[in-house]
Amino acid sequence: MQFYLHQNTGTETLFTISDSFGQPVYRVKGDSLSIGCKFYLIDNNENEAARIFSVGLSALSKYTIFIDDKERARVILNLTAPKQPIKIKGIKGIRWRFRGDLITRSYDIIDVDSTVIMTHGRCWNAGGDCFAVDITNESDVLLSLCIAVIVDSTVIASPAAALPVS
Repeated sequence: MQFYLHQNTGTETLFTISDSFGQPVYRVKGDSLSIGCKFYLIDNNENEAARIFSVGLSALSKYTIFIDDKERARVILNLTAPKQPIKIKGIKGIRWRFRGDLITRSYDIIDVDSTVIMTHGRCWNAGGDCFAVDITNESDVLLSLCIAVIVDSTVIASPAAALPVS
């Protein structure tokens, strides 16, 4: 399944997530806290599909992802770590890990057997400059999109070369 993350500016919506046909499927809204933030994935029916809470500062933060009001994963982001800037601690058997470049936002998420769960990279499509997210299994869509939102919101000002998408 393919999705596109479009960064929004000047609105309360941080990102719009569209499907492979360019149709919006989620909006990402956020609130800043004194020492962290909250993100909400809102579907087209205005329902909360997922919620992300973070605690920490920009260089070191811990994110907790909730789907269906259940904690599904924790993501630890450490921008000063030389080898593993992102660690994913899954709930109920999820053992994923980050592989790639955080700064350019060109990465994938793999499981312990190196099976690709999700790929993420900058692209151009009919909607303009965005990030393409390919997710292998439908059951991993919300969790994968939440991880993409965490990474993209953290390194939003980083430079990256855009690639055309067919």
